[in-house]
Amino acid sequence: MNYYIGEYWAMMNSRDSETREEGLIKWDETAKEYGPYFQSIKDKLPKKFIKEFDKNSWFHDFTFVSISVANMKKGASTVELEITNDSDSFRITLSGVMRFAFDIPSTRCWMCGKLTWGYCEFELNDDGTWIVRILCDIECELEILFKKVGIVKL
Repeated sequence: MNYYIGEYWAMMNSRDSETREEGLIKWDETAKEYGPYFQSIKDKLPKKFIKEFDKNSWFHDFTFVSISVANMKKGASTVELEITNDSDSFRITLSGVMRFAFDIPSTRCWMCGKLTWGYCEFELNDDGTWIVRILCDIECELEILFKKVGIVKL
């Protein structure tokens, strides 16, 4: 993650009040940098996706029901993320996937035994491809380089 840093999120959840305050300050500083960047690129994402993304607080605290990868060929793969917050569920389809990385440090456990979508960043590359980075459960990170995104409400 370039803006929503897992280390800062962990600091904000520290038992130590000074560490919490320092984490909150760092988190706010980087979040303020991401806001204008995202505003400058969000109109290049599908309107249907942005509508649901914004309406559902950027999917914060949604639980991953499943993560599926199909057609394991570079540039032709598809990743489907099925997520829910118990009242709404979505299938997000990322197509033209060129890279899929999932980093779960061995010292981390998923919150409540479920993988939860915390914060995310979209980045638009010069060649028109996208990167989405999803910070899950404080220090777990999902990163996908893709060409197109679609969404279906389940």
